[in-house]
Amino acid sequence: MINEERVKHMTAMAIFEKECGPEYQPMLKYSKKDYVALHGWGGFIAGTLMFWVAYGLIIIYMVGNYEKNITTMYILLITLIGVLLYAAYIIMHVYLIRKRAAKQYRIGKRLIKERANQFVKLNLMYDNEIQQTRSMLAKEFEDKNEEE
Repeated sequence: MINEERVKHMTAMAIFEKECGPEYQPMLKYSKKDYVALHGWGGFIAGTLMFWVAYGLIIIYMVGNYEKNITTMYILLITLIGVLLYAAYIIMHVYLIRKRAAKQYRIGKRLIKERANQFVKLNLMYDNEIQQTRSMLAKEFEDKNEEE
């Protein structure tokens, strides 16, 4: 006989593993500190690349339009503004990335804990079914022995 509650638990766990499993696997491997730091470094590298590509395109545009007015002071001013903008941007970008990673980690750990509780319930269901099956088999064995 099929236990409907067990099937529901197994289905929910399978759906979670298929849809969300790869996304939440790192949360099983890393501590919160390591997970957030990993995302922080990734955000730093990606943010740096994005900023300097965008800044380089702006510089190329400005140099193309203002060729005749470029002086050493103008170059130093553009460089100083670029460095200051980069510092402000990267601090804010990494902070937001780390904050988002910490939130994802909390949510993922909560979901994993819920699935672990479902797994415990599923194991209890299996144990109960095994005990019931053993008792039924023992009773059938005793009945056969009595008949002989």
